[in-house]
Amino acid sequence: LFKSASRFALVAAAGIVAGGVAAQAADLGGNCCADLEERVAELEATTARKGNRKVKLTVSGQVNEAIMFWDDGTEQNAYVVSNNMGRTRFRFVGDAKINADWSAGYLLEIGVRYANSGNRTQGTATAGGESNSLDIRHSAWWIDNKNLGRVWVGETSTATDGITEINLANAITGGIDASAWQGGFLLRNTNGTLSTQTWNGVTPSQAGAWGVGEGDRNNVVKYVSPTFAGFSVSAAWGEDDQWDAALRYAGEFSGFRVAAGGGYRQINDNFGKNGGDGPRCADLAATTAGTSAVDCNSIGVSGSVMHTATGLYVHGAWGQLDDQNRKALLGAGAKDKETSWYVQAGIEQNWFGLGKTTLFGEYGNYEAGSGLGASGANPAVNTSSVSSTGVVSTLSGNGFQSAETTVWGIGLTQSIDAAAMDLYIGYKHFETDIQGARTVSGTNAAAGTTVKASQEFDAVVMGAIIKF
Repeated sequence: LFKSASRFALVAAAGIVAGGVAAQAADLGGNCCADLEERVAELEATTARKGNRKVKLTVSGQVNEAIMFWDDGTEQNAYVVSNNMGRTRFRFVGDAKINADWSAGYLLEIGVRYANSGNRTQGTATAGGESNSLDIRHSAWWIDNKNLGRVWVGETSTATDGITEINLANAITGGIDASAWQGGFLLRNTNGTLSTQTWNGVTPSQAGAWGVGEGDRNNVVKYVSPTFAGFSVSAAWGEDDQWDAALRYAGEFSGFRVAAGGGYRQINDNFGKNGGDGPRCADLAATTAGTSAVDCNSIGVSGSVMHTATGLYVHGAWGQLDDQNRKALLGAGAKDKETSWYVQAGIEQNWFGLGKTTLFGEYGNYEAGSGLGASGANPAVNTSSVSSTGVVSTLSGNGFQSAETTVWGIGLTQSIDAAAMDLYIGYKHFETDIQGARTVSGTNAAAGTTVKASQEFDAVVMGAIIKF
């Protein structure tokens, strides 16, 4: 009885104490937490928030700025540039789970353009040389089934985007894109004067900043399959009338990592006709507003093999553009194919504990077909467009039969894992030969005659990428 009474007394006392505390808290209302609530309100006012709790939001991006030293054979200078081989950008990625098999999301990525390394010239007036600008790289939504694959709709990568850039090493300054460094610079004639022709003009390119065989970013509907035994397929259609398809593979066996891919692209619409980056394809309706008559196709492949233990690797890429209308526009003697091939080899190891160090050498060969004018038109060829002495200073368009450019270089990347940062430096040497003008008169070189149309070009780019 005593024990039972004691238990009852303890329970009653606890109830009284608890009731008193609860009553006291109730009496105080929100006053006890006023400071905390005010602090939470301040934090909410200064914090980026999502519009809802159903879609997971991830913000990321990178800043890539560098110093470029260049020498065109007569003039030397240095610019601070945004490295176009992986330029500055930021992105918003949304992801929502519908059920165990289905999900949906979006990608919005904005590129930052200021001192684009790909369009610097000898006449760049300032370190930047162009207005500050942002451009849309991706603006698309997707829906995904883990067994069936993913469908994209909007401005985003086509199926062949990146198909000539598959490289297992972190070789930031290397790659098949030869115009990302010096594309905007003018050729320096062998007599020392500047021509009106750019290096980008004599380098095969189906769209301003993309090499032949490479896809790009367009308004598309795209399908990407799940990965099966290391393989995945993708296909896209869009931009009024173009489509592409690609096959990719990644795997590891016997101490080697392997990655490769290939793709085909058909282009029937000159989407760059009104001033944008368009395919370098002959347009039989270029002079008729709002219409296009384009028939181009391209093939691109690339791959890479790395020995896991030593870090030794090799990477290669090849691309070809076949323009079905170029002969009809420019004449039977026009070269209607453009071809690029590129090889890189090196070693990647974590020697210093900071992160992996990548050392490599590279070589590329680029054969441009008969040049086109703006938006795929037949260019006006000046009578002295390519003279017997290699002077092209009066070239008013890409009025040549063909051009062959070779590039070689070396590069180094040092990753700093603790800062999500890559330091890099690279050197490239460029030289080109242009075959004689299609229109031959006066002192012009005979059609098909190879002339040394410019002095050589050298560049060093050093900088860093930091990711967030």
